[in-house]
Amino acid sequence: MAQVENELPVHLMHGKPQRKSKGYYYVTADGKQKYRTRREDYQQNRSPKQKWHTASFVWAHQQINTRWKDKRERKRVEAEWKQAMHYMPDGRYYPEPKGWWFALLVQQWKEEHPYEQWYEDYLQTVAETAQRKTAAESTSDYMLRRQIDILTAQLEELRARLDHNE
Repeated sequence: MAQVENELPVHLMHGKPQRKSKGYYYVTADGKQKYRTRREDYQQNRSPKQKWHTASFVWAHQQINTRWKDKRERKRVEAEWKQAMHYMPDGRYYPEPKGWWFALLVQQWKEEHPYEQWYEDYLQTVAETAQRKTAAESTSDYMLRRQIDILTAQLEELRARLDHNE
């Protein structure tokens, strides 16, 4: 982080000065301006475990947004929340019934979709997508290399099985 000195607070800058800038300006709580550089592709590189968590959050948000509007459903959740004394089974305290219910929905999705099974389905989807993209007329070099890697791994596995059977 670089310390940036400005004489007038009117000239404090926020955000990126240009589209191609490597960093952005921000102001701290005590009024000092700083500059920070950061890779902007960090959101693209997510592990499968993070994608699994994200899927549970997406589902819970969809459910809570549609169900929370129903007054009977809301009263039922508030009664359950009071009966649980604002605590989840894992011991976490939730001061609001909506947050408590959201955590329950996330937990419910994760129980219905265990990580191991979800991960197998995810790998199958990735393999199908790669196969579909390499079969297309305009194929990227990355997809061709990825398909070569997959086929090479399958070939090595088949050779190991053959050697094991002999």
